[in-house]
Amino acid sequence: MNIRCLPHLNTKQAWLDFCQREVSSCFTLSPEAMVDLQTTYLMITVLDNHTRHGKQAIKYSLGSRSSLKPAWKFIQACDFNLQIMIDGLAEINFDGNVRDNSLLKAHTDLTVRKFFSKDRSIISPGNLGRLLPLSEPPPRWELLHLSQLLANHQYRDMRTEQLALPNNDQFMVEFKGIPTPEVQEMLVEIINQPQWWQVRPHPNDAARLIILRQETPLCSFEPDFKPPKPKLAQRGVRWASTV
Repeated sequence: MNIRCLPHLNTKQAWLDFCQREVSSCFTLSPEAMVDLQTTYLMITVLDNHTRHGKQAIKYSLGSRSSLKPAWKFIQACDFNLQIMIDGLAEINFDGNVRDNSLLKAHTDLTVRKFFSKDRSIISPGNLGRLLPLSEPPPRWELLHLSQLLANHQYRDMRTEQLALPNNDQFMVEFKGIPTPEVQEMLVEIINQPQWWQVRPHPNDAARLIILRQETPLCSFEPDFKPPKPKLAQRGVRWASTV
């Protein structure tokens, strides 16, 4: 299911608009989070720009078995501001009696749980959306920069860095050559399974970047910081998380 990314859920109107949507889940950019309004529960998954998969994210569940009213009262008490909700939940001592917290005293029917998300496919909204081209090398190379280069075709001289397997005929491997991976397929996998991928300067050529999958060299290329063709730049590339 494709999940929409909203600018925020920090006003009453934003919450009302969200509740009227057919899909009850969304990402928010400010603060970075995933919100899921289930039948009687409000689920908030706290994300940031460093969240590479869902198991790194803290998740809160607020609600009642019989009614959505306690969760909605909580939203109202926080002035319909998702940032206030997240900040307040972060201050609760879940080792003691959660109901004693001042944030929840007015909601006797509200049950609150805190746990780690089990959704590996969730990544932070800062790593979603349009992948803009790079105009210069960043201070430190990260996967987001790699995705920007690949999405906007800002690379040249793509070469394989894969080694022949020990049992392979070395002569035949060198004769046939090892093909470089398909860039589009590699980009999709980098976005969906970032924990498997790394990018760093090539150890033998400062002008190149090397891409590794599970710490194993896969391919390398030279970054090209020239802007892409206007048509491509205008169209851009948009990626959505799938859960």
